[in-house]
This record gives sequence, structure tokens and C-alpha cells, in this order.
Amino acid sequence: MCCMCGGHPRCSCIQSHSITALLITLKIKEGSNTSFEIATYFILSSRTYMYSSIESLLAGARLAHEVVAERINLYKGPSHAGGAKCLAKQFGPGQVPDGVPENSITKCLPLTVEDGELVDVQGRRVVLKGINVDAAMKLPVKPFMPSYLGDASKADDLFYDGDNVSFVGRPFPLEEAEEHFRRIKSWGFNTIRYLVTWEALEHEGPGKYDEEFVDYTIEVLRIIHRVGGLYVFFDCHQDVWSRFCGGSGAPMWTLFAAGLQPKRISVTGASVLHSDGQFDEKLRSESSCYPKMLWTSNYKRLALFTMFTLFFAGEAYFPNLKINGTNIQHYLQEHHFNALSYLWLAVVKRLPLLLANGTILGFELLNEPNQGLVGHPNLDKIPDCQHLRIGTTPTVFDCLKLGVGLPVEVDVYKIAITGPQKCGRQIMDPKGARVWLSAQEMMDCDEHYGWKRSGWLPDTCIYSQIGIWNYNDERMALLDTTSQERRLAFASNECQLLKPTFFNDSPKRFKGCYRQDQDYDVVDTNFFVNVCFVNFYLGFKKMIRALAPDAFVLIQPLVLVIPPNLRDDPRGIIDKKTIYCPHYYDGMSLMFKTWNYRFNVDTLGIMRDRYSNPLFGIVLGETAIRNCIKKQFCDITKEGKNMLGDIPVLMSETGMPFDMNNKRSYNNGRFRCQTSALDALANALEGSDMHHTYWCYASINGHKWGDHWNNEDFSFWSSDDRDVAALCDTQDLLKKVEALSFKTSSTFSRESYGGSRISPSSRQLVKNRLLYHKKRFLSSIFCPTDLIETQESESDASSFCSDDATETTSMISNHGPRRMKEHHKSFYASPDGVRAVNAVIRPYIMTSPGVRKNSNFDIKETVFELTVGFDFQQASVAQTRPTIIFLPKWHYPILTYNNVDVTNGFVQLDSENEQLHWFLDMSSERHEPNTVVEHTIIIRRHRLQKRSDPPIICGGQ
Repeated sequence: MCCMCGGHPRCSCIQSHSITALLITLKIKEGSNTSFEIATYFILSSRTYMYSSIESLLAGARLAHEVVAERINLYKGPSHAGGAKCLAKQFGPGQVPDGVPENSITKCLPLTVEDGELVDVQGRRVVLKGINVDAAMKLPVKPFMPSYLGDASKADDLFYDGDNVSFVGRPFPLEEAEEHFRRIKSWGFNTIRYLVTWEALEHEGPGKYDEEFVDYTIEVLRIIHRVGGLYVFFDCHQDVWSRFCGGSGAPMWTLFAAGLQPKRISVTGASVLHSDGQFDEKLRSESSCYPKMLWTSNYKRLALFTMFTLFFAGEAYFPNLKINGTNIQHYLQEHHFNALSYLWLAVVKRLPLLLANGTILGFELLNEPNQGLVGHPNLDKIPDCQHLRIGTTPTVFDCLKLGVGLPVEVDVYKIAITGPQKCGRQIMDPKGARVWLSAQEMMDCDEHYGWKRSGWLPDTCIYSQIGIWNYNDERMALLDTTSQERRLAFASNECQLLKPTFFNDSPKRFKGCYRQDQDYDVVDTNFFVNVCFVNFYLGFKKMIRALAPDAFVLIQPLVLVIPPNLRDDPRGIIDKKTIYCPHYYDGMSLMFKTWNYRFNVDTLGIMRDRYSNPLFGIVLGETAIRNCIKKQFCDITKEGKNMLGDIPVLMSETGMPFDMNNKRSYNNGRFRCQTSALDALANALEGSDMHHTYWCYASINGHKWGDHWNNEDFSFWSSDDRDVAALCDTQDLLKKVEALSFKTSSTFSRESYGGSRISPSSRQLVKNRLLYHKKRFLSSIFCPTDLIETQESESDASSFCSDDATETTSMISNHGPRRMKEHHKSFYASPDGVRAVNAVIRPYIMTSPGVRKNSNFDIKETVFELTVGFDFQQASVAQTRPTIIFLPKWHYPILTYNNVDVTNGFVQLDSENEQLHWFLDMSSERHEPNTVVEHTIIIRRHRLQKRSDPPIICGGQ
């Protein structure tokens, strides 16, 4: 904390310290290696010697120590525990532990929370690690509507038939479901964040639920249960409210309910859609046509901020807007809850076993909620906290004028390393089109959906109705056929913003919405989170617990915003069946779609306004970048526990784009950058002790369109990255290659090669594989794989195993160590199509009677190190109930005692499930009941071995 100002982020002292922190970073990189030199440099450069008193000087010195220590720690590599001894010294040749471990994790067990940890019925602390299934849930099956198809600027486009859609078939066809889930399980994952959307359940109209979709979901869950070992929690997914606002989630009728006409959202700039006519249909997969992450700009446009303002605060700001006698806020929330309740009730009634045995954990709150305009400081300015500015960036007042058909001239931004940069001005002109429903349209909607509406005026902005701004409608009507210049002048000179701080002042509007002992002077983000969001969560929790009292409720506040202060709330909102679910994406990697080894920024620090300029949040070098992400995750965990209480923390979304560097990997087949980026995320998740589910698994992923939604490409698996030579019968492939003419084809089909389903069309797929895999496997097309394996040198790892022993899990690879070595070295996808496979499939602690203290996997050296703390009782239990580690054959195809070091105990292996069981041996160790001892296991892949070393595992069963 600054000794002069108390730590205000905009004071000159903090700016000086921020600059100094950057200079210290450079000094460290130059080679300053003593804390004295660095501290001296800090004091001199920040001028703390000019402070007016000894006390302030000492305070400055303390600040110097904290800043210097934090910066130095970023550049330190992982520390290694000492005292671990190689098991080869304990077990001689032939002395291999026999028998199959009885504690293998193959099924789900009911979970509870003890001391902030998830614990199963056997008293073991469980780590949840999984993935979001499936990104395809954002899109209907019939008609198939990826974000790039159609033309959103045409009112008669099929896209706008929002009532008549079907999501039956999501996440994937039933006949393929088991294959997908077994693939995910083969990665060592044990958790599914199962996506559903409000639109999938209630698209036809309010209260009309899609029974067929509910039935289909039940069948998919039954398949998950049959596969076994996969925990499931549901996520009601949305992005910028709805597909008709450029995202996904809510049904189209919710926009009609708010008085908006979806068919004019695009033309009025109320949202920018991927299928907008301004983007060339043939070029929509290119960032030059549809800029990276442009869809996120919709959060600050009229359609989105209107819907979220009404959804969370309609009663406070628009009390007169009612449907069937109910305020629009409660009308929308009640239907949202009722739709989820309809699905949840079906799950509870028809799948009671899955709740009883722990397979189904519970329900997560609405994905990535947004505060809309609640707390907006000035409607005529872009707030300083709006770091995300891409493309045209209108103010709220600009958006309101656009919504009634007026043109405005707005700033245009691009994202640079130093933050958003203004790069010009642009005129946005809806040419008289209005986003608000006309009288006839409103009448038709109300009749169609059975609404009796009050409070809306047809063809009129709801914001002007309550006096936030005004315009002369009659005079504006005369401008419809005049020049753009005159209409611009009218918008600039004759439209008045009367209440620019309307959404920022007067908490009294929310009287009765928060406790009497809470006192708020202003409406801001903190107010929204602790009042509007908490009230919504209370309704959600009530709905879930009414149907399943023992189910977990997963709370997800706003992204990268401090969660509500509920730790000591007298209402007992947070209980023992609550899990905190933050989200995190590395801003620089996300916005630029690249992984920069040299520098990155402290995304969370920037969001917390710890720097007066994003430039001061820069960290340099790969080690510092990895440690910075890890520190951010530790801070997120600490924030959650400080504000919500000692509950588990599960990062339910984080990931990296795979179409980095202009899709370079799709030309050479190498996922080098993606591997490093995902490894950095995994290192941070493991180091911060977070449960996690990555974004994402997309069964329809392909190289051209990614996940088929707004040019996102996050899927860990893609059929386009499957190795044809590995998955197909060689002779059959030769015949097909000879029969095919390699002409480019964009047609999507699903053809079977030797029983393996591959998409896109066989012609294009084989062409792509031969183009970028030819150096890797072309020879394998012409000779059997087993002949390749016999050509390996004696020094290769395969010399320690028979050919049968080197066969790996079929979902990952059909080949032995040589092929796997090639994949490791060259960063190829796995033969099955797992991208960045070295980072995705990795060892981790699955469960333990003790408390995880440190976990680190060195992907370059293939060294896994784990430290677990045991108290007296836990250590006794650990003699019979082991710590279980997922040990993938992908990284450890062969393992001997020479590769395992422990400070205590011994190991057994479940080769079939790829699990290493670490038992403690307390016969020679004594400690007091109230003390905690820490023990470490280190597993290496590349330590020199002798042929006489007894193998624990060979790559197969």
C-alpha cells in the first residue's frame, strides 16, 4: 500500500511504482542478481528517499520489498523437494509388487466438502479435471445454423425463424456419444461440464418445452453413466445473450418480450453478427474479414446491454414494463428458471441412480452473466474500465440514437499490446431503420406468444420513455429522405442526453433488494454483484434445492470480477454444497490468437486496476509468464475463499485458441505454440490447486470454421487432425488414394474408413493429411507399421519391451514408442486427433487421503513431481488407501523403478486405467498426532536405465 495515498490506483506514487516494477523487470533480465542491488535501484528510481519522514521512508521500503519480491518470484523456476530416493535401490531385479490395485478410480462416488476440499465417501480428497461438452450446443441441429451462414441483414433469412429450431442431436449423435466420452476419459479427465441452452429447452415460445430434447439429454446421460468414471454438472450456457445478438443462449422470443425486433438488430448496430452482410460470405473464416474476437464487442451494444439490464434490474429501472401483469425482469427470470427446472426435474425423476452414486454433481449458474448498464458511470462516454474495445466503439448514447435509426460517427479501435488504440472514426448509419417493435409487430408478437403487454410504446425507445434522453420524433421523420450529413447534424445537435448518470446513482431504486445493514452510496459493479447478482443466485439456488436438496450449486459471478461478499452473510447463502466457478482467459493470447514466449501481461492485475497503464503489467520471458498466470490463479482462488468462504474452487472455463498465428498449425501439422500455451495454463491450474474444466470439446470442429461459431477454435480434438495412416487400413487407404482425384472440396460428409468416422469429406481429408504429414508417415502408407517398429535402435525405449507391450491406448495412438516420440518431438496431434496432446494429456493427482501441497509437471523433461501433506490420521490411512496419480502412457510408455523417487512408501500400477498408486509405509516413521508431514514422489521418463531394471509398466496392458 502506498504510504502517501493509501494505494489509490491513479495516484502519482502508484504510477511511479508501476514504472519502477517494469524497470526492475528489465534490470532482472539484464542480470541484476542480488536483492540489495535491486532494492537500492527501486528506492532510488521511485524516489522514496524524498519522503518527508522516517515513517514514510520505512513504509516506502516495505512497499519496495513487496514489489521487488513479487517481481523476482516471477522469474524463479520451480523448486524441487529433497530427500526423495530412487525405488530401484529398494526393489532389486525381479522384486516387482504384484496384484491389481483395489483402489483404482473407475467409477464416480458421492462427494461432500470438508475443509474446503471435495471428499468422496471413502474419505479421499478428489480432484475434478475435465472439459466442456460440447461447443456445438450453441447451434441448432435443424436447421444447421453455424454463425457464418445466411445473411443477418436480410429480414427474410432462415436464421430468423427462431421458433422452429431443434437441438435434438446435441452434443452429438447418440451412436457416436460413447466414442466421444471414452476419448475424453482416455485423456485422464473425470469431469464433464455439460452445456445446455435456454433456447434448446424453450425455443418455440414461453412455457413450450422441447420434450424431445429433454428425452435426448436423458439418453446421453445414460451413456455417460455406462462409460463410468465421469462426473457431470450442467451449465446453462450463454454468450452475449442469444444467437440473435451475435452469441448463443436465450431464445428469440425474449428479444420480442423486451420490445426489440431481432431482424433489425444487425442493421441498427445493436449487435454485430458473424453473418452480417458487411462481411463477405466467402471470407468470413478470415480475420481480415471478421476481426478476431469481434463478437465480444456486443457486450457494449444496445441489444445486449438492454437484455441484461432488464433481466437483472428491470424492476428498478423500468418498473412500468410488464407482461401479463409481471415486470419484465421477473417475467424473464421466472421463465429462465422454469425451463431449467423442467430439465432438472426430468433428470431427478428418471435418473435417480446418477444422483445417488455421485455421477451428477449439480447445476452451475447462468454462464458469464453481465451487468448490462447497471452501474454505468456516464452514458455519453466510454468508461475507463472498458478495456475491451474492438472495431466500431459507440457510447451508450450513440447506441440509443442508432436504435431509432439515426446515424452517428464513432471511434474505431484495435487491440494493441499496450491496450486498445484508437485507429480512426467511422459513420454508422441504420438509414432510418429502428430496432424497436412497430405497432403492428408488437400486436403480432403479443397475439402469437399470448402476451398482454403494458408500458411499451410502439416504435419508441424504452430509454427515452423514462426520460434518459429525448428527440423530436416528428422532425426526425422528415429527415428520412435527406442527406446523411443533415441526419448526422440532427443526431448531434437535436438529441439531448438528460440523465447521463441514470444507471450510476440512486441505490434507493433498489430499496428492499438488499439487507438493511448494507449501505451503498452509489450503484457500481460492486453493487451489482452484491445485490442484483446475489438476488438472482438466491432464486437459482432455491430452484435447484427444491428438486434435489443434496445437489451441488455452482456459483459463477461476473468474469474476472471480485465475487460477492457472502462469507459471513447471515442468510447462509453459501453452504457446504457450494462450489465457486471463476473463468479466466489470457487476454493477450485470446485477442491476438498467438502465444508470445517473450512477453505477456498480467490480465487480472489490469482488470483490478493495479496498473495506471496496461504497459506496466508486462512480464518478460516464458518463466515469468508461466509464473504470472499461476499467480493470477492463486489470487483468484484466494479472492473466492475470502469472499465466499472455504469452499472448493473449480475453474469451469479456461483454454487457448488453436488457430494461432493465422492457422499455421493447419499447414504444417505442428501445435508447438498451443502446447506451450496450454501447458502454462495447466501448470497454473495445478499450482493453484484448482479443479477445472477446459473450454472445450467441439465434435464438429474443423480447420476452416473452427468450432463453427464466430471463428472460435478452442476444441482439444478435431477430426481434421486425425492421422489417416494410423487410423485406416493401409491397403484400403492405398486403394482410396488411387481412386481419388485431389480436387478441393468444401462439402461436409461423414464417411467411414475402416470403421473410423472421419470428417470432412474423404477426398479433402486425405489431401490435407498427405500435404502436411507426408514427411512424418508417408512411408507408413507403403509398409506395415510393425516393420517400422522393428527398425528402432537398441537405445530406443522400445528395447525394454516386447512389441505387444508397446501398444498404447487406442484412443490416443495405435503405435509404439517410436511414433509417440515423433509426435512429442514435432508437436503433432495424436493419431486420434488430440491437438497439443503433450499438454492436454498429462499426469496429475486424482485423489489422496492427504492434502496436495505442490504439483508440477515439467513437459520438456517429462518429470512429474508431487508433494502431499499428511497429518497423523491421514498418514495412517495412506498405508492402505493410496494417493492415486493419473500416469498417461502417452508420456510414460515405459516405466521402471529407476524412474520413480519417493521420500516414503512404495508404488503399484493399474496399467489398464493408467493410474499409479502411491502407498505410505509408516513402519519406520513416527510423528506427533497434531503435526503434518510432507512426502514427495518424483516420476521421470528419461533417466538412464539398465536392461536388468524391473519394469513397472510397459505401454500396454
